[in-house]
Amino acid sequence: MGGRCPTAAARNPNQDEPLLNAGNTAVAAELDIRVIAVADHVIDLEPGAGDAGGIVVAAGTPEHVADKGVGASAGYLTAALQAATNVTPS
Repeated sequence: MGGRCPTAAARNPNQDEPLLNAGNTAVAAELDIRVIAVADHVIDLEPGAGDAGGIVVAAGTPEHVADKGVGASAGYLTAALQAATNVTPS
């Protein structure tokens, strides 16, 4: 899965939840940090091409990957997790 437009992802970052609740497994190559922040498991790959890229720098829950603080995604993921916890119910 993946490739959702940012507008659709912003409206419903958990749109895959019905599939997952039915016992399915979803694997996504996702770039939208808001969607990554609600994932069960994240594998963060170092950016780059050829031998300089594709190295796993962190794996685990979004919180674990953010706390590890390595890789290009960690800071963005930390901010997305903080934003998600600071949302006030309407």
